[in-house]
Amino acid sequence: MIKQTQLDLNPLPLLNTFSRHLFLYTVFFLSLSITAHAQEIDDSLKVDLEPIEVTAMHSVISTTEAPVALSTLSRDLNELNGRATLSLEDISQQMPGIWVSDRQNYALGERLTIRGVGWRAAFGVRGVQVVLNDMPLTVADGQTMLNIVDPGFIRRAELLRGPAATYWGNSSGGVLYLSTIPSANEENNFRLKTMAGSYGTQKVEGQFSVSGSNHQVNGYTSYLNTDGFRNYSAAQVFRSGVTGSVNLTSKSRLEYQAATINMPNAQHPSALTAQDAENNPTNAVSSFVDAGAGKQLTQQQAGLSYMLETSAGTLDITGYGIYRDLTNPLPFGIITVNRSAGGLRTTFDKDWNQFKIKIGLETKFQSDDREEFENTGDAKRGAITVNQVEEVWNQAIFSTATYSIGKFNILGGLRYDRINFSTDANTASQSGDRTFQSLSPSLGINYLPGNQNIFANISTSFEAPTTTELVNRPGGGNGFNPNLKPEQTVGLETGIRGSIQSRTLTYDLTFYRLWIEDLLFPYQLENNGPTFYQNQGETRHTGIEAQLGWQIHRDLKISANTTVMKAKFKQAKTVDSLSLKGNEVPGIAPFRLNGKVSWNPGNFLLSLTYKHVSSYMANNLNTAENEAYNVFDASFSFRNIFSTQDVEVQPFMDINNLFNTRYNGSVTVNAFGGRYFEPAPGRNWQTGISVNF
Repeated sequence: MIKQTQLDLNPLPLLNTFSRHLFLYTVFFLSLSITAHAQEIDDSLKVDLEPIEVTAMHSVISTTEAPVALSTLSRDLNELNGRATLSLEDISQQMPGIWVSDRQNYALGERLTIRGVGWRAAFGVRGVQVVLNDMPLTVADGQTMLNIVDPGFIRRAELLRGPAATYWGNSSGGVLYLSTIPSANEENNFRLKTMAGSYGTQKVEGQFSVSGSNHQVNGYTSYLNTDGFRNYSAAQVFRSGVTGSVNLTSKSRLEYQAATINMPNAQHPSALTAQDAENNPTNAVSSFVDAGAGKQLTQQQAGLSYMLETSAGTLDITGYGIYRDLTNPLPFGIITVNRSAGGLRTTFDKDWNQFKIKIGLETKFQSDDREEFENTGDAKRGAITVNQVEEVWNQAIFSTATYSIGKFNILGGLRYDRINFSTDANTASQSGDRTFQSLSPSLGINYLPGNQNIFANISTSFEAPTTTELVNRPGGGNGFNPNLKPEQTVGLETGIRGSIQSRTLTYDLTFYRLWIEDLLFPYQLENNGPTFYQNQGETRHTGIEAQLGWQIHRDLKISANTTVMKAKFKQAKTVDSLSLKGNEVPGIAPFRLNGKVSWNPGNFLLSLTYKHVSSYMANNLNTAENEAYNVFDASFSFRNIFSTQDVEVQPFMDINNLFNTRYNGSVTVNAFGGRYFEPAPGRNWQTGISVNF
């Protein structure tokens, strides 16, 4: 019998608990602001840069005025040409709050968390929103498909570090917005980069950018082939993309984008026990090799945006579609999914000087044609175990508004989401229909004395179980787990960011706390078996994020960021009813520190980066721990080694893990049999050459 479940997720009653914290933190940062403002040095050469819109918030406010914890990063042509950049880890290290761990496993993808949200993901990304060139890579059920992102072409990144369901709805414990679009002041160019490195790694990249009076178009393509650091971890990846904009009239514009990935081969070596990771870090788990475990996928996506300025306000209509074909052999079975997904979003902005408002409607859809088979060995299909079409529909209405009073800004928002999961499978024992609803408010305020932004806000998010998590359950079969429900998060943050001494010194300091309830716990019941989920307990995440940048000289810059976090279980139990109260949440490092020194004498570009990650737990019971590590990387590049009026050549070399540190770069949380650890490579290198036309 088909059964429907409705849940109302309204966090408003919880907000009263946080008011005293908000008041105390705000007073603290106001006092900091007075001190910082007194140190500000007037300079007749100081230039006030034009504010940049907060794309990650879909907001009516600029980055300089946003009352939220927000980080931005931009990369110019020299940076793109002067490094290999094979992982988003290289980009994320320059921003606090976010942690991207390169698993050295293209079948699983990178592990991404923001303030610890996303810790439970056994593969891919959960709990946070990722956007590429205005197109969400997070689909209706909350799964994020990160494979299509090529880090080598990322020109700009925005990181919204707190809960953001007001702006993006489901699975928005944080937002990472990525763009491959060059800055407007770059001239027309074509660039080609080729590189080679350790573990049989080879990559070729090509990119072009052409601008006219009314039309701008940018395109990129790449091919990556690697044998992998570990045994049975080879991969081949083709990626391409195009973005463009056309000025239709003086008041209207059309923007378009498309991207594709073809990954015909990505082998899956699985995680190791502590002993194997220490003694034989390159090993692959034999059962995964015998099963032919890995991933083959293709994905295409495209989107259009139409913007029209009228006397009444600005209209923005965006539509997009995604098609994904996945085959995923694992020891316990072979999973195939043909996914069609997309969405339509319409917003209207109105500006009355001091008061700005945005209202909008959004719908997302997802259709997964899922089949699962027994794996008889070497990825050969046996009996079919699951055969169903899973559909997800998400409808939402939302509004955000800002009001300015002197040096104060107030930003408020409210969003209502309804998400329906359904399947065509006929089953008497499981649910074929699930419906979740959520109301997501947020409220922030900031004070802008000079070049400082002192802010405080309360925000919310929710995370519905994905189709994969609803399907995976003890007993197997068709249908959805009738017992799972969404996680709920309420976040409080306050901080200060700004610059002093003519903007040569920039800083960012934020305090935050997250209250997370109805946790979706991952667990396994057998070796090499599937991962199941259950709602169990609560966690509290409390932390400090800090960032400092210092342009010491025109050719010398130092930057550093740190994340200090305490994440604990509250009223939580294991599958066997063992209490977890007071335990650390696994997969979350209590302390991380990243530093970078960039020195550019003449045509040389030299950089040294450092990362420290403290020890952290790998399972709920806190009986397994990943040891702390310190890693140094170096990069060398030379601009214009050969150049003419039309051609520039730039060779480069990256040396990673300079001191050959043995460490595990990531973990698989709560894995069965103690196989938690994913080893990182020792000293390795990439070298190549870039040519600009």
